[in-house]
Amino acid sequence: MNSETKLFLGIILATVVIIAGAVFAFSRPVNAPQVKQELLVRADSPKIGSASATAILVEFGDFQCPACGAYHTVVKQLLERNKDSLALVFRHFPLPSHANALPAARAVEAAGKQGKFWEMYDKIYESQRDWSAEKNVRATFVQYAKDLGLNTSQFEGELDSDEVQKRIDADVVDARTLGVNATPTFYLNNEKIQNPRSLEEFDALIKAAKAKAPKPSDASQETYHIHANVKVIVDGKPIDFSQSKYQSKEGQELDENIHFHDGKGDLIHIHKKGMKLSDLFASFGLSFGEKQLKLYVNGKPNTALLTYEPQDLDRILFVDSSVTNPETLFTSVADDACIYSEKCPERGTPPTEECAGGLGTECE
Repeated sequence: MNSETKLFLGIILATVVIIAGAVFAFSRPVNAPQVKQELLVRADSPKIGSASATAILVEFGDFQCPACGAYHTVVKQLLERNKDSLALVFRHFPLPSHANALPAARAVEAAGKQGKFWEMYDKIYESQRDWSAEKNVRATFVQYAKDLGLNTSQFEGELDSDEVQKRIDADVVDARTLGVNATPTFYLNNEKIQNPRSLEEFDALIKAAKAKAPKPSDASQETYHIHANVKVIVDGKPIDFSQSKYQSKEGQELDENIHFHDGKGDLIHIHKKGMKLSDLFASFGLSFGEKQLKLYVNGKPNTALLTYEPQDLDRILFVDSSVTNPETLFTSVADDACIYSEKCPERGTPPTEECAGGLGTECE
């Protein structure tokens, strides 16, 4: 083999090595270091999927962006394929170049005020081609609200509210802090990923993230048991959750992970992280229809409404429009969750409880 042949083969080999290295680099699940969790998921960020997810997918999206519309279908399939281990968090990043992106974001947030964020999210993404080029997109979104059974008067009011705009602005600030400059931008378990080119490629990234995620210990799963006080007023009257139809009993749990029991109707028992108020109300078939709802947690307004995840020692006030000054009623919310969670021994010890938890829970 002469020197020219050796040189030629050497060049080919080096080229192959470079190409292989590039392929490896671009096929890795992540392409950036982990970022701060609080920039990706705020306390009131909309979240859907598994309450015990080991893979958290955060999307910074623009509802008018065609690529976002295409990925919407893929993400829905991913949630279905990984229903026990994947959760999606959506953050707004409407681009200035899309005239209807901000109105669409406001429509989704306005629907969220009535507990139908994700329903409007789906409707707007799935109808993207119908409204993207419209001049009067507001009328279309109001019709969507009507189709979803929302109170359209409240919906239109929320469309123009400063509160809705502030929610979107907060997402945009976080996105810019992270360096987001295009949509969709995805983060998987706090790491930015390159947009996958297919459902299968995306699913492979999800599975890799789940395999890499730390597994909770059995001990931490067994001992999770927190409490929150709650008061719900509908049509001018507090709901009496001490009634038997709202109470769980051992072996007859309405929801083994979030419930009332022992005839006490102002104390929620929670045995699994990520449980929402909607899970509690759904367990006994309580629906609020088109009622205008307001949520106060520890004396402060909270826009999460039905998607709020109660935390230990919370005092929760949930009311409809029949209550004109809800903030004045906060003192009427019970305040004994700390006794049941054994966080205030100076106030006494909790009574012996009839355990109403399911597998993986523990009553002490």
